[in-house]
Amino acid sequence: MTYYQLVREFLNRTGTRPRKRLGQNFLIDPNVLEKIVAASEITDADSALEIGAGLGFLTSALALNAKRVIAIEVDNVLFRELQCRFTDFPQVRLIHGDVLKVNLSPLLDQFSRSNTKVIANLPYSITTPIIWKLLSHHRHIGICVLMMQREVADRIAALPDRKTYGALTVGISYYAETEIVDVIPPDCFYPAPQVESAIVKLKIRDAPKVRVADEALFFRIIRASFQARRKMLRNALLKNNVPITAEALDSVFDKLEIDPRRRGETLEISEFAALANGIAELTDGTGR
Repeated sequence: MTYYQLVREFLNRTGTRPRKRLGQNFLIDPNVLEKIVAASEITDADSALEIGAGLGFLTSALALNAKRVIAIEVDNVLFRELQCRFTDFPQVRLIHGDVLKVNLSPLLDQFSRSNTKVIANLPYSITTPIIWKLLSHHRHIGICVLMMQREVADRIAALPDRKTYGALTVGISYYAETEIVDVIPPDCFYPAPQVESAIVKLKIRDAPKVRVADEALFFRIIRASFQARRKMLRNALLKNNVPITAEALDSVFDKLEIDPRRRGETLEISEFAALANGIAELTDGTGR
């Protein structure tokens, strides 16, 4: 049976429908599955964490290559199906839960970082929160291969001074090298979504791309710079609670030779880092 036929058989047998709220668009193209597995560089020394296992098509492919597969699935009916399917697969561990609520630390810290891979077909509605949660565990993950809406993939891989360039771009670049592996048309899924998808590979850096004295301040400046994209950088920072006075901020701009009239979307990550370090050095985080 084809993957499409397997999905239809499951839905008919269980009397269920794909749940839009959970982003249930089943991947039915085996060629795309092969691309995901290839991009993940899975070997028999690796531990693979799969988010959104669905009917286990990708789980099976990972189990053939990885030493261990941990598959998370939130849907009750799908989880029972997975339990039946993987009863005789000792290398596969199934977890029933919402990935945003599951404690990932004990799942990720049993293998070395280079041998820990995350693979996911992300629900469009919670793509960004899942990515940030994964990046919060960057010290324990080597590679993430994530299927997501193409629009989000374009934002992640955007260059400065582009419409799609934003806080997500800069934040992910801080932790990872980004590659759009392939763009996937809607007919590779059932039901077909109304948008294109993309396979995105995040290769987690050994160390962040730039050095910052205060990581929280660095991300605060990035968020403030993009909250009002059309505002000049100086005004955006002052009006979005960055802890610095106008006079002190002007001195930082002068020292760094950054034009305060620029918009945040024109700054490279290195300039955000320099700005954060300049503010931290001058103000000690107090704003004085």
